[in-house]
Amino acid sequence: MTEAPTLEALSQRMIAEIDALPRRLADGARYLIDHPDDVVLLSMREIATRAGIAPATLVRLARTLGFADWSELRAVYANSFRTGPARYADKAVAAVQQDNGAGLLSETFRAQEASLAFALESNALEDITAAARTLAHAERIYVAAFMSCRGPGLTFTYLCKMLRPNVEFLGSEGSSLVADLSMLTERDAVLSINFQPYAREIDMVAEAVAKSGASLISLADSRATPLQPHASTCLLFSAESPSFFPSVISAVGVVEGLAAAMLTELQDTAMERIGHIEEQLYTSGSYHAHRRAR
Repeated sequence: MTEAPTLEALSQRMIAEIDALPRRLADGARYLIDHPDDVVLLSMREIATRAGIAPATLVRLARTLGFADWSELRAVYANSFRTGPARYADKAVAAVQQDNGAGLLSETFRAQEASLAFALESNALEDITAAARTLAHAERIYVAAFMSCRGPGLTFTYLCKMLRPNVEFLGSEGSSLVADLSMLTERDAVLSINFQPYAREIDMVAEAVAKSGASLISLADSRATPLQPHASTCLLFSAESPSFFPSVISAVGVVEGLAAAMLTELQDTAMERIGHIEEQLYTSGSYHAHRRAR
């Protein structure tokens, strides 16, 4: 290469081209995008192991990107080295390895703590604020969260309905995802929650957002998802877990943070709505008759 790109430019290029790469090269690119510190701190073999690919695949990726070899690609990361949030995952692994048989429950709690720290450090305040502003002032909010992402999606939907009207969970019981997506307009906003392997519905959401011009907030385990090119704001969470299934606890943490930021954005309007809904819950008997002291 005649002139080495910046790390930001390289990452943006990989994100733009990732869908066109062969699967193994895409796996390698996605890992480099989300774990830039590892390129400097770990050997090529260790990176390949963590990415689930062969070391030769990283060499092929480097050449595909126009570098002579892996060391030339690595130099871009070395020149832009920073200590970043991706290291929290490594801390979680170290904590688990030192657990000395305290059990899976203890390991899981350790990983959850690390994943929440990752979410805190990965998402700049201005990004949370921008996402909350978009969601607070959209005409309607649609929540796209499928399979195991339903949990944090339903949490956000519930909290958001306390703050403002016109909040819908896409593809919920009694509705059709296709029909719901057909209602999108440029005045609406979509919050999409995803982690790998991504649900097939993600492509339908991407197509509908691109066609309608609706605003998209992407909350995902990677900056390189199929929705990233369409997103106005990208927020990250970690799905790392020592258990048999990925964890969504940091996704729940982020959506709760988003709801808090929306309350700040909407202020009196939201507080009045919360008070009205709470009163109705007591009046209707939804809450226990013994009311708290005022």
